[in-house]
Amino acid sequence: MSQSFLKTVVSHAPKLLTGSVIAGAASLIMTKYYTSVFSTAEYGVLAIYLMMFKYVASLTSLNLDSSSTRFYFDYRESRRDEYLSTIFWLISGISIFVFGIGLLLMIPISELISEGSGDIYFFTLIMGISSVYVSFLTRVLYNEHKSNSVLKHSVFQTFVNHFSSYIFIFFLNLGVLGRVCGQGLGYILNVVSLVKEFSSKDLFRVKFVFNKSMAKETFMLALPSMISVLLGALFLYADRFFLKFYLGDSSVGIYSLGYMLGQSLSLVYEAISQAILPKVYNDLNQDYKKSINELESFSYRYNLFLIAITSVISILSPVIVAVFSNESYSEASSVVPFVMAGFMMGGIYKIPSLVLGFHKVVWFYPILSVFSFGTNALLNWMLIPRYGVVGSAYASFVGLFLYSLVLHLMALRYMSKKYVIYTTSMYLILIALVSMAFIGA
Repeated sequence: MSQSFLKTVVSHAPKLLTGSVIAGAASLIMTKYYTSVFSTAEYGVLAIYLMMFKYVASLTSLNLDSSSTRFYFDYRESRRDEYLSTIFWLISGISIFVFGIGLLLMIPISELISEGSGDIYFFTLIMGISSVYVSFLTRVLYNEHKSNSVLKHSVFQTFVNHFSSYIFIFFLNLGVLGRVCGQGLGYILNVVSLVKEFSSKDLFRVKFVFNKSMAKETFMLALPSMISVLLGALFLYADRFFLKFYLGDSSVGIYSLGYMLGQSLSLVYEAISQAILPKVYNDLNQDYKKSINELESFSYRYNLFLIAITSVISILSPVIVAVFSNESYSEASSVVPFVMAGFMMGGIYKIPSLVLGFHKVVWFYPILSVFSFGTNALLNWMLIPRYGVVGSAYASFVGLFLYSLVLHLMALRYMSKKYVIYTTSMYLILIALVSMAFIGA
């Protein structure tokens, strides 16, 4: 890895990772509290509403916040505010539509999740929409390498999130509603804080302008990934519904705790990915061959790093679960290794997805989502009755493995023979080892 690439990662990834680690550490510490005040069944209801939050955020953003990054650098110097305002108003229009549909469906969906939980449903809807604005504005900070600002806002949101949740649960006795309100308040106040900083530092000022051409090109680039994200969310989080149907809310709570702990790996690779993304796009435009070589060199160390972290946390999973929950959730330790392995694959596919994104090769994403996450859903249906939460965790790994593998195969045309041999061997070894661990579990 070249010195320039290393400098970019060292300069920004630690700050981005610090914010994520603080958020993750606070979440882990507060999980001890949440699992003590909520029964496994209540925690399961909370988990399903947090899953609904993901659906709302996916429907509202339609991946526009992420896809806008590709065009941001084209308009950065002369038409930045016009472009960002266009995307802002596009997201706002979608938000109004999602909110309206959400209100129409409130009674049937909330009663399906848990009787009398309409108030939780309403605030989850608000939280999901608010999170999209946080993501959109934070994406601009990533593009501008404002890692200090990202860290500041991450810490602020984390503090509001958990402190207000504690107040709502402990003093106001709001239960699951208190947790949802606390998390939602964190997003809302962070939006206010971000808007204030953007105005004071002239990072972006919203204008009453909507450029149809800009909206169209972003929408068309985002369309395959939009469908992919929506289908992925539909299938990827279906495991909670299968668990609820077959085993009840308690199993959803146990599995969700293990899933949350295993998901901690994403904090690392998201920080690294966001740190290098602007540099990758800029460098590929300036010196394509040199940048590809740098990216390949970086990926070798990056993948081994992810594998090492996954191995260590998987081995320590019984201890981690015991520290951050109680005996009622002990079965979650069997979930963590497979969820970790799945998110490891999610981290590995960041490199080929960057290359494919630069070349605008995104047409296959909807097909890939149906294939990989549809397989995940099918395996949940087949494995949960026999293997319980472990079967669901393994199904999650297989879905992400297939998604990562296909992205890897699609990107091979742009990579060297050495990279092809290295990564293909790595994929074969990983699927063999994780499958053997599942069989022996």
